Amino acid sequence: MEQITKNIYKIGEISNIYLILGETTLIIDAGHEKNKKLIKEEIESIIPIEKIKILLFTHLHYDHIGNTDLFKNAKLYADEREINDYKGSSNDSVFGKISKESSIVLKEKLEPLPETILGLNIIKCPGHTRGSVAFLDEKDKLLFSGDCLFHNGIGRTDFQNSLPNEMEKSVNNLLKFINEKKFELLPGHNY
Repeated sequence: MEQITKNIYKIGEISNIYLILGETTLIIDAGHEKNKKLIKEEIESIIPIEKIKILLFTHLHYDHIGNTDLFKNAKLYADEREINDYKGSSNDSVFGKISKESSIVLKEKLEPLPETILGLNIIKCPGHTRGSVAFLDEKDKLLFSGDCLFHNGIGRTDFQNSLPNEMEKSVNNLLKFINEKKFELLPGHNY
């Protein structure tokens, strides 16, 4: 676990999860199911997991939604296009295999993201998936980029629900925050 600011932590192994403490505690992405025990332990070393009230998703691939069932008291939010693709998928070829428990929670509780939530602005960045989003924390100058932009590259665009023709525009939009406005990049993976 890495402390980013006084109230923000990164829990990363296969994919990154961001814990943001506040009046309403939230998580960005739920990580890969293979790390369930580690993720639960690291979060609970800071706060009881049941106190997490909001779970935001940058997109709904298996390595970002695998531990959704850990956050039983949380409201779940993703981009509406991402929700429609996820609920409309009849197999695991698009989003990957996750536990039955997480799948049920997602299908029952997912709600479309508002334009802002708890001080985070939502930036649509289609490319990796149709409904990929990034979260912008203006106060702390942080950009949670999901799988659109990494420290050493960009996300894949060869999935069934990818929009490869949109990726360059999305990446360039996010790079403006980093290069011009000096936001810190907090990607979905450590590469």
